[in-house]
Amino acid sequence: MEDGVSVFRCRTLRKKKAESTPTEMVSFLFCAARQLPHMLREAAYDAALVFFSIPCGPLGLMCRFLARVPYVVSLRGADVPGNEPSLEPMHRLLQPLRRTVLRNSQAIVANSEGLKKLSEQKDPFPVLVVPNGVDTDFFHPRGSTKDATFRFLFAGRFREQKNLFYLLNQMNRLVVSTREKFELHMVGDGHLKGDLVSYASSLPIGKRVSWHPWCDKDRLRDHFHHADCFVLTSLYEGMPNVVLEAMACGLPVIASRVIGNEELVKDGVTGLLFSLTGSHGVQEVLRATLRRKELMSRMGRVARAWIEERFSWRITAEAYLKIFVAPALAQISCRKK
Repeated sequence: MEDGVSVFRCRTLRKKKAESTPTEMVSFLFCAARQLPHMLREAAYDAALVFFSIPCGPLGLMCRFLARVPYVVSLRGADVPGNEPSLEPMHRLLQPLRRTVLRNSQAIVANSEGLKKLSEQKDPFPVLVVPNGVDTDFFHPRGSTKDATFRFLFAGRFREQKNLFYLLNQMNRLVVSTREKFELHMVGDGHLKGDLVSYASSLPIGKRVSWHPWCDKDRLRDHFHHADCFVLTSLYEGMPNVVLEAMACGLPVIASRVIGNEELVKDGVTGLLFSLTGSHGVQEVLRATLRRKELMSRMGRVARAWIEERFSWRITAEAYLKIFVAPALAQISCRKK
């Protein structure tokens, strides 16, 4: 039991919290598939929520065909063809399995409008949208502090998707173009970390970059509280939880104008968006951030209010509950007629 939730853990090959290889994902699928039939015999489950069509989708099929338990597929980003280029060969190979999973689900849910449209382009099934949620009680703004040094923060996986060499390069250009004091704090882990640290050390920005290890949510909240702005230069996203958490902590967000980011960051209201084509736009955004600190603080306050209004876990949970309950109510209504 963890926080009142029954958790059944599977022994898999996964070695890092920050990332998982295809082989490690498959190991989870096989270990869970061995354990799931026993769970279905021991308890009467009403429904299953399957995160990712691949690799977890086949577990939903098992729920339906072994115990008649309906399942909803929650698309997260990389499991949708066209979102992560490196996975395209796998998606082509597994298309029949993926479509079988989607076809037999009670509903398909994406966490953003952009991901919904992409999924419907690739597979012939309608998709609903339920945004990711965030614990707005735990992730909250810090008390007011004053510091002459402006702190940019990135937190996430150090992998190609996050476009971190680009981030370091743009921050390095900022050193040359402004006299404002600023730092860049990088939180996370991944297979690119060594190369990123070496690259930063070779640039003038290197002395202003601080590297922090992958951490739990308590320490991550501390990083949010010590930052003035969150920055995300991703090539693509589903709906990044870390942006939700940063905004819940009252941080304005600078982000690339891609799927997921566009639906969270309201340009000029809760943060600033920039195009990845060319570097002129992002430099303007970064300089404006340092010049207009009071405006950025105000954007952070608006971001917090918007997250409370639209993205709390209660709102997300209620949306999923309606999806599960609606078909049952429809069947009852039909029987009465």
